[in-house]
Amino acid sequence: MDDRKQITYRLVTAVLESGKSHRRIAEEAGVSLNTMHYYMNKGGMPGADKLAALCRALNVSADWLLGAGESGALNGSGT
Repeated sequence: MDDRKQITYRLVTAVLESGKSHRRIAEEAGVSLNTMHYYMNKGGMPGADKLAALCRALNVSADWLLGAGESGALNGSGT
């Protein structure tokens, strides 16, 4: 799986496992709902500032989201 697809897959996984609506995650991350759709369905890649905000909203590490780590949750319990 290429990097872009892996990031998209992990983002979708984190969103589904968060139990939060797309709208709530977008609000918490400071992005529009259209932008969330772009990231999740069109393979769009967030910039560093939006990536950090999404990680906080989803409670996952940037390392995990970017494919550099196995444990997704910030507390280390995994997603």
